[in-house]
Amino acid sequence: VRRYFLATQPKPYKCEACGMDFESVYGNLGRDVIEVHHKRPLSIDGIEQEIQPTGEHLACLCANCHRMIHRKRNAIMTVEELKEMIQKTP
Repeated sequence: VRRYFLATQPKPYKCEACGMDFESVYGNLGRDVIEVHHKRPLSIDGIEQEIQPTGEHLACLCANCHRMIHRKRNAIMTVEELKEMIQKTP
């Protein structure tokens, strides 16, 4: 799913929350570096959910933003919530 999703994303990959582009910061070392976040849980009540390789189900995030979204286990933020929080922070 990750491979198919990334094949549909423009390069260089950019974090959908903060805009981080690893290649612009790290050069060739950062080329194609990005994490893929599942917007929907992989399972709900022990039942595996079908995940499609689309923007409805997945998002490109840098490691920092991915960690912040999952910071509170019982209150996972949406990409939009994190993006809004980042924009409001001076």
